[in-house]
Amino acid sequence: MMVIALDNRGAGLSSRPDYPYTMDMFVNDLKNLLDYLNMDKDIHLCGLSMGGMIAQKFVLKHPNMVKTLILCATGSQYFSKTCDQNLLYYKQLLLELDLEKRVESTLPNMYSRAFRKRLGENRDLYEKIKKDMNFLAHTKEPPLYKDYINQNEALRNFDIRELLPKIIQPTLIISGSKDRMSIPGMTEFMRENMPNSKLEILNGLGHGLTIEDPETVNNIIWNFIQENLG
Repeated sequence: MMVIALDNRGAGLSSRPDYPYTMDMFVNDLKNLLDYLNMDKDIHLCGLSMGGMIAQKFVLKHPNMVKTLILCATGSQYFSKTCDQNLLYYKQLLLELDLEKRVESTLPNMYSRAFRKRLGENRDLYEKIKKDMNFLAHTKEPPLYKDYINQNEALRNFDIRELLPKIIQPTLIISGSKDRMSIPGMTEFMRENMPNSKLEILNGLGHGLTIEDPETVNNIIWNFIQENLG
């Protein structure tokens, strides 16, 4: 089994064209990558946060390509008001704060209080997490503010709640009980409206659940995939 991870346009090492992005653009980027790799079926598609939203859109557009869907710390709706709030936050994060303060500012939004306490007590773990926070604090290949603006537009007015019954692939939804960035009740709504889905709520974990407890998350995902290989 092969694992493929991609950087969205506007992030990481991918190109960063300067115009507003849409979910359809992200879906097409993923489709083009899979076409290039000659992968057109039996895909176990996993997305975290905005990646989970892209994954839902992808399976709706290309259902025959996806064998299972794995959605981590995500939802099926996003608010325009939240996008405006994001831009104010990103502006401060990228233009007004140094690296250390960016990390400190990001931690409460991403991790549970218990995990932040661990980081405060274990400097080696803190430094390790900080170096692995490229998608949060951008310690390497940092995006410009314009990149955040363009990516943020893909979330504006995102709402596929009415389409969830059309997602019939085996679907695993994973959420942390301390996720401050989730919409209350959203994961339960997704579970109720996706006909072949299951929900795993991980007690005490925040939005960055894959970093807080990677072993538990990975085991849940791996077991789910194994159950759906046939």
